[in-house]
Amino acid sequence: MSTPDKLIPYRGRIIGILIGFVLAVLLLTIGFGPTILIVAFMAIGFIIGKWRDGQLNIESWMRFFAKDR
Repeated sequence: MSTPDKLIPYRGRIIGILIGFVLAVLLLTIGFGPTILIVAFMAIGFIIGKWRDGQLNIESWMRFFAKDR
């Protein structure tokens, strides 16, 4: 079993650590406001890309946000 195969069960944790590291570096170098703006544009880009791929299910999002809490 090679090293990449051993890391597959920890894929989510590794990605989370990398995202946290990148956000920490951005916060320390450019500040809070610009970092939040970059994250917001990334989220918008992700949603647009998912919509263009035909994998965005708007009805499920509406049900999620409209359910009683």
